[in-house]
Amino acid sequence: MKFSPDVQDRLTCVANLLSRPDQLDGVRIRCCAELLRTAVERSVARACGAENTDQPVHALLISLPSHVDADVAHDATQLWHALSRAIRHHGYELTPTVAELRGWHADTAMVVEALQPNLTLSGTIDLT
Repeated sequence: MKFSPDVQDRLTCVANLLSRPDQLDGVRIRCCAELLRTAVERSVARACGAENTDQPVHALLISLPSHVDADVAHDATQLWHALSRAIRHHGYELTPTVAELRGWHADTAMVVEALQPNLTLSGTIDLT
């Protein structure tokens, strides 16, 4: 599936970082989570028709079920919250693992794909 360039760049960057797990430290792990979260945010904004506004993400996530399937909206919301927790974890908490990051990367790709607009044409158009 072809994603928008900004989302595709973020997914590719995270994939590149995940290909070298021995180099993933706390900062890079947070960077991966932040890149994935912004990919979700941009896809949610596009799905809601609000990509050029400054609407808060929480407001967009609340209105998302009116734009897409409820299950997709739920998955996007849960993923966004998980990534937000990963970005802001405390020093006394465990850092997300590489396996968790890989799972979030796969989940992000699935959610972003599900949020893509699906245009289907039916019927005929008479141009005369």
